Amino acid sequence: MGRRSASGRHSRSSAQGAQAASTRKWGLSAEKEALLQAWLPQLRSGEMAVVHAANNLGCSQGLVARAKNGTRGVLSRGRPPVLTTEEEMAIEKQILYWHARGAPLLEVDVCASVQQYINHDVEASRSAAARAVFKDGRPGRQWMRGFLKRHPKIGKATSRSMDAVRAAATNPENLARMMALLKLVREEKKVSAANVFNADECGIKAKDLLGSRKKRRLVASGSSGARVVVPNVSQGADFLTLLPVIAADGSQLPPTFIVKGTPGNPKRRRRIGQGDGAWEFLNELAPPDAPFLYRTPAGMDGDTWTEWCVFIAERVFSKLLPDEAKILIIDGCRAHIGYEALAALARVNVEVFILAANTTHATQQLDVTLFQPLKYEVREELARETTETDIVNNKQATLGIFDLVKRVSRAYEKTFTSSLIRVAFKETGVEPWDPSKLEKHTAMSDSSKRTRKRKHTLARLTTRMAPTVAKQRHSLQWERGTLRTTQAVFLDEDNRKWLAKQQAEREAAEKKKQDGKRQRAHATANRKEEAVKKAAERQQRLLLAQEKKAAGAAALEVRRAAAEAKRAATRAAKEAKQKATDERRQTARPAGRGQGLSGRAAAARTAASIAATAAATHPVARPASAAASAAGAQT
Repeated sequence: MGRRSASGRHSRSSAQGAQAASTRKWGLSAEKEALLQAWLPQLRSGEMAVVHAANNLGCSQGLVARAKNGTRGVLSRGRPPVLTTEEEMAIEKQILYWHARGAPLLEVDVCASVQQYINHDVEASRSAAARAVFKDGRPGRQWMRGFLKRHPKIGKATSRSMDAVRAAATNPENLARMMALLKLVREEKKVSAANVFNADECGIKAKDLLGSRKKRRLVASGSSGARVVVPNVSQGADFLTLLPVIAADGSQLPPTFIVKGTPGNPKRRRRIGQGDGAWEFLNELAPPDAPFLYRTPAGMDGDTWTEWCVFIAERVFSKLLPDEAKILIIDGCRAHIGYEALAALARVNVEVFILAANTTHATQQLDVTLFQPLKYEVREELARETTETDIVNNKQATLGIFDLVKRVSRAYEKTFTSSLIRVAFKETGVEPWDPSKLEKHTAMSDSSKRTRKRKHTLARLTTRMAPTVAKQRHSLQWERGTLRTTQAVFLDEDNRKWLAKQQAEREAAEKKKQDGKRQRAHATANRKEEAVKKAAERQQRLLLAQEKKAAGAAALEVRRAAAEAKRAATRAAKEAKQKATDERRQTARPAGRGQGLSGRAAAARTAASIAATAAATHPVARPASAAASAAGAQT
């Protein structure tokens, strides 16, 4: 009996050793082999599922199933894996590491790394065997599909860009400090879920939403695309700001609309078909009791925020459980940090909790859960408005501010439901308080110049930082126009004085800055005016010079013309005189004489004529002339 039991134990141990050897043959580590061996009875009895064991071991379900059925090592399905389990686990670790750092890898990156490893980092025989399976040692899509099946911790997701500033702001310490402060404030003030509020602005650009609705539509066969005609947007409806306020218990306060217009001048229009005396006001199309603020442009600034805080404090919070403390969660926008606004909220026992800078994509309830579906519903409502208007047959129709408010109100009622509001506070870890909800947003960072910090869960880190946060509870710090870090601003006397001083200094600095701008603008305008004046003077001098030059050229032309005329007159006089001389000569010549005379006789006759003329002109010389004439005659 004892020998049989010993032999049985020996056979069982031999079978277990053979099974362990077969397990090692499939590439599991020694620890996982032992773990799988310990789970075999539970697997065979049905107490443990094959899927659960495979997920914990990081291997395929088929491998666990074959081990469960005792066929492991007997039936060999397919070729053995090229990489061992340890090598694949190293790849999985690196993929998760780079994902946590905000630089997730691509499939081509992993395949290129495996190719580099096979071709350069393993022995020659193994490299040759791997290259026989993988072309040039580079795994393909089939291997990647198998790798994802063998490692359920790894999956695929579409990439979304994130600013480096946001990635750096969502570090575990920053988020833990914020969550610890939130818990401290709620416990200190005994704030219930119904008194935890979140408020933020949402800008709505009608034209952008109308043009961004891209869906596959039914069109005529052969059409290259589906043209969707959208209405023109009127000038007053190009932009609208919605300011909702939600509570952690799923309730909500009436939203505030900020539209383009003049304060104190509410918008109205004539009702269609009800006579000239019937008016329709803009707030009649909004949710009940929704306030309207008019501003140009229709956005948020410090004055508008202060006006809203004073209104919401006096009209809403003062009547809503006035004896209980409340928390209003907002972001650290510069427009939100103002003494008058925070003082108005403090007078009605409202604690203003300011979120850490550049973390609202992960910590603000409205940004995380509600604004995206709201804009989707607004886009759908605007598309319905387009369809109902029949733009093709009514091309003069425009989308006005009344139409926009009506469609935004309908989208708001569809989106802001009690269940979705509670989900928003749950996903941000506010109600119920759960810092682990923000784990997926934390960014990993390391440095080769310092020792890596021990990694803690966000909940444990929050607990450890609670005493430090409690000491800094009322130590407000100002930086770049807003609070430096996460602060809960409950305006006690010290904080009132500090914030009032900071507000005065900021206003003085802003006034100095504006005065400097005005002085520089005035100096620039003077310089421009002086430059324009000098340019005009230069232009005037240039015109005068041009006119003088033109006058000189004209005078020169006149002088030239006069000289030419004088020369022409002189030539004409000479020609006339020559002509007259020729005529006298012709007249003085006797008819028929001189014909056949010799040249000497003609010369004598000419000389006599000249002498006679001279004698007539000068009588004293007459005898000599007569003697000369006689001598000439004799000759």
